[in-house]
Amino acid sequence: MSKDYLRDHAGPYPVYSSQTANEGVFGFIDTYDYDFESITWTTDGANAGSVFYHRGKKFSITNVCGLLQVQDSSQVNAKYLYYILGQLTRRHVSEGMGNPKLMSNAMSRIQIPIPPLEDQQRIVAILDKFDALVNDLSSGLPAELVARRRQYEYYRDKLLTFKEAAA
Repeated sequence: MSKDYLRDHAGPYPVYSSQTANEGVFGFIDTYDYDFESITWTTDGANAGSVFYHRGKKFSITNVCGLLQVQDSSQVNAKYLYYILGQLTRRHVSEGMGNPKLMSNAMSRIQIPIPPLEDQQRIVAILDKFDALVNDLSSGLPAELVARRRQYEYYRDKLLTFKEAAA
């Protein structure tokens, strides 16, 4: 899918690709190919092996993006799979010929520990809480830094401004 295609078919549906900026979104088009809870990963390039979770989104992917769908949600929690793959995929990226890759055949060989569904759900709940805390901190941090810089400048100016002595 080219940038020209994205421009000519602009719309509301994300297209996921091999980048990691904007949660892997390459662009937006007027149609979609998928509408189910899923996991995508980058198959090619510097970000090969980056994993993304999608739920409640209609979307498409490019040829440098892999796609997984849990077939039996009574056995595997898709969000658990996302978290565990986020830890495991980087180890399986092939660095051969200078262009990192994590193709579907390599992805299919990754062995994933599957605890009971109740444990998976508990793990997801804990990791979701930590993820929310980190995201809150990350989004609040720039504003906090600006406020601290202003505070520093205020006190710096106050401390380094002297009244002139009358002569």
